[in-house]
Amino acid sequence: MKLYFVIFAIFVMSTNVLADRGEFEKAEDQQAVDVLPAELIKGEHHEVDAVVRSDGYLYYYTIGSDYGNFEAVSTATLRQRIGEINALAELEDLSQTEVFISAAADAGVGQLKALKQFATNPIDTVVGIPGGIGRMFKRYSRQAGDAVEATKEFVAGDDTDDGDDADDGDAADDEGGDGESTSDKAIGLTESFFGVSGAERAWSQKLGTDPYSTNEVLKAAIKEVAWAERLGRFGMGFAGVPEIPGADIIGEVNDAVWSKDPYELQDLNRARLVAIGADDSLIEEYLENSSLSPSQQTLLTAAIAEIDGASGRDGILRQALNAESWDEAQFLIKSVVMLAWYHINQKPVNAVTTLTAIPTGITADGTTAMLFAVDHVYWTETVAEVAGNRAATTPGHPNGVREIWLLGSASDRSREELQKLGFEVHEDVLAMIVVPAS
Repeated sequence: MKLYFVIFAIFVMSTNVLADRGEFEKAEDQQAVDVLPAELIKGEHHEVDAVVRSDGYLYYYTIGSDYGNFEAVSTATLRQRIGEINALAELEDLSQTEVFISAAADAGVGQLKALKQFATNPIDTVVGIPGGIGRMFKRYSRQAGDAVEATKEFVAGDDTDDGDDADDGDAADDEGGDGESTSDKAIGLTESFFGVSGAERAWSQKLGTDPYSTNEVLKAAIKEVAWAERLGRFGMGFAGVPEIPGADIIGEVNDAVWSKDPYELQDLNRARLVAIGADDSLIEEYLENSSLSPSQQTLLTAAIAEIDGASGRDGILRQALNAESWDEAQFLIKSVVMLAWYHINQKPVNAVTTLTAIPTGITADGTTAMLFAVDHVYWTETVAEVAGNRAATTPGHPNGVREIWLLGSASDRSREELQKLGFEVHEDVLAMIVVPAS
């Protein structure tokens, strides 16, 4: 046993040396024309700002539209926002029809106030990038680094416990100090989720949007339309826009979110988690976590269930509880959906480990598969630290390989350094997941 730890420690030290070699890259702003297809850059009702910010993992977009400006963190969220803008356009067209004007008059709501108000009060263009995904990686990298140091101490014969880590207060330091407590935010989110009516979910289904979207103007517009329809009794058909992001490989999620209220979704998710053997108290803590919307929670639960037969999946629930923002939760969920895709389409996953920020799948032949829902990765100091710790804490099986699968792409330097650390790098997973329309 001692020999194993000696070999492991030597491996750790060698990977850290590799991770520290040379200068690091800096994330650079990009031009929208270089990272997006033309149809996403400009449409009938929107145009993406020419400059795209980057934090080294995800792209940050500003979208100008007929209904004001929107922000989107990641290309996946950009697609969602554009779909929502198109939905707002359809609602605006509806608001001009005689049947709606009559129904709205009966309901006492007038024209769609949300659209008109938002268009005259646009949000500011993105001027800075918050801690975001990099902060999440750093948080978990410290934990992985602690595990590496513990191994070194064991080898040296020093197994003393130094007590609690001094980083326990980091989460509070990273919040940004906006004065709103976590409990206040949770109460607000809960009221928002459970206040969505069946009629609003039905309209979201017609439009192909998420009823629990963070797009407040769309939610307000749908609420008014649903109220007018309730009294005026009219119905309209729509061509539809993209479905709830991330649900491409788990088709039943959309129908569940549109047809079931949050209580019914909790029951559905609880049953799925009980079936995988998760602890009852952990399940309830996860289900009561208001930082995840009902649609996010249902998608994540379905993805976990899709990794059928793998041990350790309940650890993903704990990771979800650690998400400190909507963007962190989205990143985790999309990465777990990618892992479910890998399990179904590449190699069956036998076990899931959750030592680091994103769960790692382990197959029967010892392959470790790490899947990241990134847009573009640069070889930054944080990436180097995370990669070194991941390599150190996943020594792998003699017959297996270490794989990294990226939803988007990696810089040449990142690809080179990851390969030197023993990773087999796969890029542009999105093209493998999304089947082009025939």
